[in-house]
Order: sequence, then structure tokens, then C-alpha cells
Amino acid sequence: MRYFIKLRGDNRGQALVEFALVLPILILLLMAIFEFGNIFHSYLLITTASREGARMGVVGHSDAEITQRIEEVCSTLDTSKMTINIEPHDPNYRNRGVPLTVEVDYENSLLTPLLRTFLPDPLTIRARSIMRIE
Repeated sequence: MRYFIKLRGDNRGQALVEFALVLPILILLLMAIFEFGNIFHSYLLITTASREGARMGVVGHSDAEITQRIEEVCSTLDTSKMTINIEPHDPNYRNRGVPLTVEVDYENSLLTPLLRTFLPDPLTIRARSIMRIE
């Protein structure tokens, strides 16, 4: 009987049990922070690339030059997962005052396998910039 009374007063394993309960939540939170950082980095690059591509288009550069510049800006990303759409397609319709639209889509792969169950993989990030031709 004395042994059970002694065990009731002993709390040496309490911290270990609490840590074991909280650890999965902390790991999930840490993985979510890494994923958010990766997605946000890709979003910032895609947004900057579409803006620079639109700026090059409105000052008279060709579609090939615009595409090359967008790929240069996004050099840290996998450019095979990127789709670039420039409108109007025909350079003859690019007259002064007409809006030029540059849209960049990127299929961002997730880093952590656990979050693939919660988020779509690959996650499509889209950025669009519209500027008037000068």
C-alpha cells in the first residue's frame, strides 16, 4: 500500500508525458512555417517576374525577350513548371494605350510529405500584371 501512495506523489514523468503530447503539434507547426516560407518565396518571385515582363513588353520588347527576362528573374525556381501567357499575342495589335497582360503560373511542389494530405500538391501560384503600352 505504501508503494501506491509513494507513486501518487511522484511526478517525475509528468514533463515527459506532456512533451510527448505537445511534440506532434510543434512539429506540424514547424513544417507549416517552412511550407509557408517556400510558397511565399515562390509567390514573390512570380509576382516580380510578371511585373518586369509587363514592363519590358510595354516599352517594345518581343515575346521571346519578355519570356527570357521572366525566366532570369525566376532562376531559383524550376522553369519547366512555369507557364507564361502574354496578351495580345500578335505584336501588330500592341499599339500605344492598349493594355498588355503578362500572366505567370507556377506549379509549386510542397516540401513536407505530411502537409500534402492537407494542401493540394502541386499548389498553383498565379501572378498577373497589366500595363498600358507606351
